[in-house]
Amino acid sequence: MSALLQAHDLTRSFRVGGGMFAPRRTLHAVNGVDLSLHRGDVLAIVGESGCGKSTLARMLLGLLAPSGGHITLEDQNIHSLDRRALARRIQPIFQDPYSSLNPRRSISSIIAFPLQVHGLGLAAEQRRKAIEMMERVGLPARYADHTPGQLSGGQRQRVAIARALVMNPEIVICDEPTSALDVSVQAQILNLLLDLRREFGLTYVFISHNLAVVEHIATHVAVMYLGRVVEQTETANLFRQPRHPYTQALLASVLTPEPGLGLPDIGLGLAFPDPLNPPPGCSFYPRCPQRLPQCSSQRPALIQHEQGQVACHLYPPTIQGHAS
Repeated sequence: MSALLQAHDLTRSFRVGGGMFAPRRTLHAVNGVDLSLHRGDVLAIVGESGCGKSTLARMLLGLLAPSGGHITLEDQNIHSLDRRALARRIQPIFQDPYSSLNPRRSISSIIAFPLQVHGLGLAAEQRRKAIEMMERVGLPARYADHTPGQLSGGQRQRVAIARALVMNPEIVICDEPTSALDVSVQAQILNLLLDLRREFGLTYVFISHNLAVVEHIATHVAVMYLGRVVEQTETANLFRQPRHPYTQALLASVLTPEPGLGLPDIGLGLAFPDPLNPPPGCSFYPRCPQRLPQCSSQRPALIQHEQGQVACHLYPPTIQGHAS
């Protein structure tokens, strides 16, 4: 089955000021990423803050042009598509529902706004569709004339979801959609997203740092570190048998409810990686408890194995598969 959305050797660099007397430097936020998203999948992209997840999400939405590589939607480069045509097929749900909603507009007009922009229907029909979508995401019609400030955080996120779905898109890019919500509300929103996926036949890209959320919602996971994908596989495989040392450390960092155990020691030390000064060879080398001599000078390729892909010298291509 061919992929619905694909990223090919995707890169994005920024020039960053170094201060009054320091020269500007290049930040490689996304550095050679390959991804495939099939219809009906929920692809989670995980990693620490600063690994490039949100930059990648903005590129997949067409909001940010890549510095190199390209993104295809059913074999068409998304930057060759009309912006409105692309928006009909790919929609975002952002992290903070309050900052992404106009505080002066009514809930029904916020949800109907994409229909207005695309000239779909008269005003009365747009309002009717907005109220129908409100009810599908669990917001009663009585909130139609409220403003975002009158709603709770969970209700505002439902508004953002309704606005994203009112155009009947194929793909929804969810950038940390539950991280600003209380834990009990997070579960409600995640279950809503799963219900809507079944009802509308949606395909999700789900950006997150919360592995418990990822395990609940995702069908596949791509793990990023300093702008690169270091492991990619089905969700069950990742949680059962993580291969990359960074993935293993991420899973080891999940807190346990068992009393008396305290904070887990994941063996990565206290130093945080500097994206402006990445090490040569494997970018994870300075923190890796399983590093090999070649890791300091040779960058590992993302290679295929029997259950997915991994970029690590612990799994040589001659043994596990072929370079990709």
